[in-house]
Amino acid sequence: MSKYFVTGAGGCIGGWVVKNLVESGHIVYALMPHPEKLGKLRLIMKQEDIDKVIPLRGDITNPDMIRAAVLLSGAERIIHLAALQMPFCKANPAMGARVNVEGTINIFEAARAAGLKQVVYSSSTAVYGDIADYPDGEFGHDSPLIPRSFYGVYKQDNEWAAKVYYREAGISSIGIRPFVVYGPLRDQGMTSTPTSAIKAAVRGEAYEISYGGEAEFQFADDTARAFIAAAEKDFDGAGVYNLGGGTVSMEQIVTAIERAVPRARGLITFVNKPLPFPRHNDTGELSVLIGPVCQTRLEDGIRVSADYFRAAPALF
Repeated sequence: MSKYFVTGAGGCIGGWVVKNLVESGHIVYALMPHPEKLGKLRLIMKQEDIDKVIPLRGDITNPDMIRAAVLLSGAERIIHLAALQMPFCKANPAMGARVNVEGTINIFEAARAAGLKQVVYSSSTAVYGDIADYPDGEFGHDSPLIPRSFYGVYKQDNEWAAKVYYREAGISSIGIRPFVVYGPLRDQGMTSTPTSAIKAAVRGEAYEISYGGEAEFQFADDTARAFIAAAEKDFDGAGVYNLGGGTVSMEQIVTAIERAVPRARGLITFVNKPLPFPRHNDTGELSVLIGPVCQTRLEDGIRVSADYFRAAPALF
């Protein structure tokens, strides 16, 4: 049993991190600006497990508040997931920088104050460029970082800041770059519409996914488990790793939704315009570090997601 300090617990990956940690018997302190929003976790958790979570009210942009919260928790491990998604950073770059950049600095400073020697945090494949920026439209672990959005720039800043904290303060870190995360609790961000399509299918409503093409999709539970495995790793350094997954087409996603919810056949469509992201050449660096990474089959992940939505129609 360990004590964990988790930011972003009200988000998709954060919610699944909390679920896995609590069900494994760990003590979880969840930093949230609005602790009452823990109620949204009822979509994936039993109420008795939610009651085990210790919410700490806090604003990630307030360094004194964050430092006090980490010290109060006595946490041994930090998983930092709080961030504003790409559309919100685009709409308000200054606030995006405060949350995504200053917030991460505040977490590292709090770790330093608490004498912690490791932080696990979420970066993003948005640190990479567009498909035209790479030979053959493909990037790998060591490809140049050429972010094309405020969000990607902020995430790149965090990766470099983590290296400085390792060099100057001896705080190790593992950053993980997810791709397109889907599943229950994914309700924000430019790539969230496939999950919205699953919800619509369960309701029996028509829905158009906002993009097409191919991308790497990762089930939210698998993504959360990768962050937890990283937090459990005794690591020395400041590493950042791409979270690999299966590359699938939007046609495959629509087919999987129709199989999971047969009455939705013909209701789910998509805009036939691919995202500008390059293809990922996953050479398995993260698996070398933390061990095998869970990769739920797309059809199984969508079926499980639909089951969660069926079981709690009032919560989405």
